[in-house]
Amino acid sequence: MASNLESSIHRGSESFFDFSCFPCQENDRNTEAEFYCGDCSKFYCSKCVEYHNYLYKKHEILDKTNISQWPETNVGEQEICQEHKKEKLTGFCEDHSQLICHACHVHTHQLCSHVVLIADKVKDLNQKRDLEQLSATLNTQHQQLIKKKHDFEENLQSLEKSYKKILEEINALRKTINDALDQLEKNTKKALDTLLVNVKTSIRNDIENCNKSIKNISCLQENLLTSKDKKEALSFIKYRKCLDQSLKVEASLQDMTANNERTLTFNPDRTIQQTLSALSGLGQILSTVKQSQPTKRTTQNTNTRQNTPKACSQSDPGNQTASRLKVNTSIPESSSSRHYSPGNQNSHLPKSGLVSDPVSSSSHQLVQGHQPGALSKPDQIIKVKSSKKYSVKNEGDLDICYINGICETASGELVITDQYNNKVKLLDQTYNVVAHYDLPSTPRSMCSIDTSLVAVTVGYKQVHAIRVTNDQLIKDRILKLQHHCNGIAHEHGNLYITDGTALYHYTLDGRLVREMYKDTSVTSCAVSPDGDRIYVTNNNSKELVTLSRDGTVISTLTVPDLSSLIGGLPGLHVTDSGQVLVCGYFTDTIIQVDRDGRQILAEVVTKNNGVILPVSVYYSKHTRSIIVGVYSNNDIIAFKEQ
Repeated sequence: MASNLESSIHRGSESFFDFSCFPCQENDRNTEAEFYCGDCSKFYCSKCVEYHNYLYKKHEILDKTNISQWPETNVGEQEICQEHKKEKLTGFCEDHSQLICHACHVHTHQLCSHVVLIADKVKDLNQKRDLEQLSATLNTQHQQLIKKKHDFEENLQSLEKSYKKILEEINALRKTINDALDQLEKNTKKALDTLLVNVKTSIRNDIENCNKSIKNISCLQENLLTSKDKKEALSFIKYRKCLDQSLKVEASLQDMTANNERTLTFNPDRTIQQTLSALSGLGQILSTVKQSQPTKRTTQNTNTRQNTPKACSQSDPGNQTASRLKVNTSIPESSSSRHYSPGNQNSHLPKSGLVSDPVSSSSHQLVQGHQPGALSKPDQIIKVKSSKKYSVKNEGDLDICYINGICETASGELVITDQYNNKVKLLDQTYNVVAHYDLPSTPRSMCSIDTSLVAVTVGYKQVHAIRVTNDQLIKDRILKLQHHCNGIAHEHGNLYITDGTALYHYTLDGRLVREMYKDTSVTSCAVSPDGDRIYVTNNNSKELVTLSRDGTVISTLTVPDLSSLIGGLPGLHVTDSGQVLVCGYFTDTIIQVDRDGRQILAEVVTKNNGVILPVSVYYSKHTRSIIVGVYSNNDIIAFKEQ
């Protein structure tokens, strides 16, 4: 045994080659192969190949100039045990499905109950014709791989064509936009030219009138001075005419003084600039994957036993989680007590805009290549560990804080609404208040519109758009509606607003698309990142209702925790991964619901974590934390995710 161990150590210290001479290996030497014999399927060094050529004169020998025709692996090396370099593979452990050598059998597999010789396995394979089946399977897989490779190559060519076509479409769109802008510029310049001509004509008329008046008054003045030696009657007539002319000149002077200077000014249409600044591109670039039927499995089981060793018998925790989170996806019966309204297309509401992104209400696709339904683990349970409280009390606050809305900017700053102090507050990444914005009335709910813009429902019938700029909160614009504004949510140009009894779908420029859903007490709302699921709460029945994109009721879940103080909205939030979080006000919990709103997955945060009367919740992807606002409290609580 000692000699074998020493030999293994010595062998491990030698240089290894991609191809080693087979006869030399048989004689405990490690020599690089220079030749390959296809008839023998063996590699030879320059010395051993001479003996081979003497014995086998008709065998075809390939040197390294034809190395491309050599096999990718050394067949001789395949027979050597990777753990015991001195030993050949001679057996097969069926308990572990593992090729073994004599040393492996002695040291590792001595207690295994099913160890057989490779020679016996070969006989068994030949009898059962497993080798033929495997060969046929490999041939089928080979053909499938060739076809797949061909398909992928065609796909690459198709992508190049699509790319060129899209570039042409982008250029065409840009030309259309340029043409439209050129026409707008032409129209504006034409209006400017026309106005300039009119103003110049008016001024020239005034100059001409001045010249005439100057000439007339000069003549009259001269006549008046020379009338002293004339008849008295003629003198009076000249006096009278001079006086009349003087009165006319006085009136003209006063009129000219009132219109002393004419100017031209340009008042640009700000909607153009605002619209362009709110857009991230000329359109959406989408990547779709065509789902085809999975290829029928062609691999045959060539082992007579497949017993799994104890070391590998434990289940995958990730698989356990996935199994535990599986939910029923069937659609409820159409006899649901919920009422779905197809919506009123003819709105009497004003067409005032909220923000400057004129996204079509029919646009349901996502930018950045995301597709509807392509969410990342929406039912993966969020688990928290440590928590910390941060004061958001601001100098000038007249009342205790009541944080009923939380959002986040692209740079990781938090924007919160303080209901009792009628403020929107900006927090830096260390949760310090750095700016605030005074609202005219009580904020009800808030959502993000883009990377730096939030929308806040205020009072009864207003939505305020507020932008974060240079650590300041700046009013963008105000949308005035004909109904109350409670809950609000946004997804890619689609704005959803509740009024207490219904959920409405708006475009971002303030046009009502339709009434999507109606019930007795529709309060909070939220939407999944892909827009495929819309969630609304019903305070009266303590229900979470999940809707599809078109407003069809997918599920109705009774949630005992779904409640809030009188006049308040239950905290409701959907993370960027699609995880649904709901505040349980009176039960002091934050619960997580599955994507289709059919079951409660977990209590993410409870009273034991220090939460009392939660009214708002938000998941920060920058800090990987759940931020919770609680009733009548100057602190928010940040829970770090495990």
